[in-house]
Amino acid sequence: MSRLQDQDFTYWFLREAFGWDVVLQVTWMFDSPPATAAVRSVADALAASRLHRRLVRPRIPVARPSWVRSTADAALTIQDDPVPADERDEWARALLRTTDLDAEAGRCWAVHLAPDDRGGAVLSLTCLHLVADGRALTAAATDAVAATRTASPAPSKMSLRRPGLVSDLADAGLQVGRAAVGTARAVRAAVTSRPADSATDLVAPSPERSARPARSAPAVRAPRADPSWVVVDTDTDHWAERAARYGGTPNSLFVAVVAGALYASGYAAPGDPVRIGVPVSLRGPDAADDERSNATGGVTVVVDDRPSAGGDLGPVRARCRAAFTAVGAGERPAAYHLQSLLQVLPIALVTRVVMAGPSGMPDAVASNLGRFDGLARVGDATATSVSFRGDARGVRPDRPERFGEGVQSWLLETEGRTTFAVAGFDETCVGSVSALRDAVRAELEAWGVRGDVA
Repeated sequence: MSRLQDQDFTYWFLREAFGWDVVLQVTWMFDSPPATAAVRSVADALAASRLHRRLVRPRIPVARPSWVRSTADAALTIQDDPVPADERDEWARALLRTTDLDAEAGRCWAVHLAPDDRGGAVLSLTCLHLVADGRALTAAATDAVAATRTASPAPSKMSLRRPGLVSDLADAGLQVGRAAVGTARAVRAAVTSRPADSATDLVAPSPERSARPARSAPAVRAPRADPSWVVVDTDTDHWAERAARYGGTPNSLFVAVVAGALYASGYAAPGDPVRIGVPVSLRGPDAADDERSNATGGVTVVVDDRPSAGGDLGPVRARCRAAFTAVGAGERPAAYHLQSLLQVLPIALVTRVVMAGPSGMPDAVASNLGRFDGLARVGDATATSVSFRGDARGVRPDRPERFGEGVQSWLLETEGRTTFAVAGFDETCVGSVSALRDAVRAELEAWGVRGDVA
């Protein structure tokens, strides 16, 4: 696991091809600030965690870059000047674009703390997606805040020593072999796949309804390349009760709300199908010992009409279950097996192939990170809200590439609160906070969910 894995390649490609760094963030909001010593303890624990890595390029072409332990100091900034309380989330969001992170320099994460002008505080942990997926980052954060109350976690077992020339040669040969095998599997998957039942487009609607309406290029619909954001915060038991009331689960309600907000924004008309990307963790029961940076797969749930708000969650639940079952059974689309081939081709060639084809981005993403007990407690202070989000740094408005499509959302549960941040990437529909807030709030009200939308 000391080299980049298949799930890491997307973020490495975006960095090399477009100069983007995809950055993830956990944000804590406090009515009473945590002690400075506790926040320093969090940073020290993160410096001993799986996040504290440095990326080393290989000596041999085709071989994969390697991870070694970083020797950089813990990245901690404690700000003295207070932030206006009603601008705390804006302050945190700015760190997604401005925090100095560099995988090759060993600066993969950073902690920032600022007081607010009402006696509270805001705490931010930013991290490169290249070094951690959502669950890995949130688990590392949970362990780090626990270290403010207990013994420090054991340090990562990752070595400080970079692989030698022989190791790079061996890995290059391995990659060429994997590319050949992957190509053969892709051909077989394309030949044997069932048109109406694939691992990505499950429960396919009828052909006349599956046709997605033509849309202009993402750059045309997002000229500023600057998403709008809102954060939803509600009681976990209340959220679960609302889901059960309509025959669903907390996760299927989340998917329905995200899909419904997409329709409510005007992005899609009733009856138009939309594709909802749902990330799935590939980590096993021993996730604490899993040193992989990214271990997340994904399924695409096709919703061929706006979920009936306040109606039956059964259809959405069934489609999610079918998607998860297909992935668990090892079903993959043909393109999945070509990842190993793309990794051995020149970046410039891969970029031309990617840009020549249609956008593979789903219309929305609903990422449920799950439950993290203790994440909200930093020392003796407990956050009133903990949220998670992600964005790409370095997206240029004058270029045709864009990071997101429609809306994206990330949900986590801690200390009896369910919180999800929502990003609106299509500026023609949700180009302002008020437009995005109205779309999300309309869905919550229709499902009878009580909560704050800020």
